[in-house]
Amino acid sequence: MITNQKIDVGDVSYSRLSQVLRFSVAANSDAIRTIEDICGRSDMSMEEIAAEMGRLLQSALQTNYSRGGMRIKYD
Repeated sequence: MITNQKIDVGDVSYSRLSQVLRFSVAANSDAIRTIEDICGRSDMSMEEIAAEMGRLLQSALQTNYSRGGMRIKYD
């Protein structure tokens, strides 16, 4: 099991007009290997790894929100 994953976020910007949050993500080699392990592949391109990280972020947001986010009471 890989236990030294490091993911940093930087270059944060928010557009009030489009209501879009943008940021860059830096992942160390252990985080990259973790993504490959999750996918069961060791031949992934960096673009595929980035896309999978995006899917995992979206999945984590949906999972955590459905556990009882504050807005659920009002939506």
